[in-house]
This record gives sequence, C-alpha cells and structure tokens, in this order.
Amino acid sequence: MDEVVKKVAALGLPGVILVITMAATGFTGAAAITAALAFLGGPAGMLGGIAVLGLTGLITDALAKVSLEDLLTGVYCQRRQTEPHGKLLDEIDSLSLFDGDMKDRLKTTVTDGCGCATVVSDNTTDDARDAIAILENVPGITRAHHRDFKSSNPIMRLRDGSVVRTWKNQLGVDHVFISDRNDRMIYGGFVGWIHSEALNQALIRIRRDFT
Repeated sequence: MDEVVKKVAALGLPGVILVITMAATGFTGAAAITAALAFLGGPAGMLGGIAVLGLTGLITDALAKVSLEDLLTGVYCQRRQTEPHGKLLDEIDSLSLFDGDMKDRLKTTVTDGCGCATVVSDNTTDDARDAIAILENVPGITRAHHRDFKSSNPIMRLRDGSVVRTWKNQLGVDHVFISDRNDRMIYGGFVGWIHSEALNQALIRIRRDFT
C-alpha cells in the first residue's frame, strides 16, 4: 500500500478528496476524477493527467484490501512529516466523512502520529529505537492501527522507561506496541499466525538486551 499512500499524499487535499469520493460513490477512473473535481470546485488541472487517472486504479485496489480510515491514516502519516500540522488539522475539519469519530482519530494521527508505523521523534530514546528496529525485522510485520493500542497489556518495561505491550485479537493475530514514558504509542505492528514464533523470539531478545 506504500505506493498509493505516497502518490495520494503528494497530491495533498485533492488526493484525499479523490479517495473519499471513490469510497463513497464507487466511481473509478475519469468518473471518480470528475466527481472529486465537482466537490473541490477547482479547475481540471487540480486532478488532471494520465498519472492521476492511473492512480484511481491503485486506490480501488487499496480500498478492496483496507478500510477508508486505514488508507487515510497512511496518507496523513506521510503528510505530517512535511506539512504544518495546523494546516492538516484544519483540512481534516473540512472533510465530509461518514464517521464523525474518524475526524478525531485522523487528528490524533497528525498530532501524535497514532496509527503510523513508527512515531520516532528526537525525544525517542536509544533503547526504544533499538527495540523498534528488532521488531521491524520480524518477518511479516505489518503496521497496527492506533485504535488497538488501548486493548494491549504491558509485558515489560525497558531501561529507558518505554513499555512493550502485546495484544491478541479475536482471530488470534498477535500485536505488539511500544509506548513512551507518558504512555503514548510510538510503535505498533502485528504478524500473521505463521510469523508468531518469530515475533516471540524478537520479544525475548528485547527483554534480554533492554530490560
């Protein structure tokens, strides 16, 4: 999904509107672009060109695999790295979304990085960074959604005060999270059943080296 996230993020607000329009209407191709332009009230150049027409196919594929919220979370994770957060928060307020709570969750993504694969900042300590690096090397590790963070339970505290937390969902899928000293999520991931043992081995290594 990284490719479509980066391409939508590069378009800014028009790209976000295109995604929402496609999710709401089921339109693809030129019809989706026309509908998005009608919403934006802007010139064809805002979403014109063969490249954007091709992007609608990628968006369709992405929406068949993940939810609208997951796709938008990925887009705002990308954009928060380069655009002013205040601008993005105002933009989210202006969006027409079916789920009112989704706006609040997207705002949290912008302000805190919740839902992003790794929310490492200058304040992230070395132990947490090293633990995240170990988890990122687990086969099959996939970004976890920040909404699942609250369901996780602490299993170890690292020397720097960071906390490693785990959770198994109803399907038996193993999730792992790392929070900072203030209990704010800085990392979240999950693995499928076939990679659960690899995740367990990574957690054993983290416990051995950083607690």
